[in-house]
Amino acid sequence: MALINKITKISRNSKVHDEVQTTYNVLMKNGKKYVQLNTYGSMERKEKGVVSQTIQLSEDVIGNLQEILKKDF
Repeated sequence: MALINKITKISRNSKVHDEVQTTYNVLMKNGKKYVQLNTYGSMERKEKGVVSQTIQLSEDVIGNLQEILKKDF
């Protein structure tokens, strides 16, 4: 579980992972919005339907991510 407040680009060898089910929800805390992404693991996982990873994005990071997507895609 992680709350991401900054994204920095790096160069490293990476690979594309297998697809998984993902859900999201919007959270509010102290007047600030956050987006939470929940992943549920692969279909081969022993316990299906259980959250595997949770990532929360702050409003600043969402703006930064929008800029990254416009630039790189």
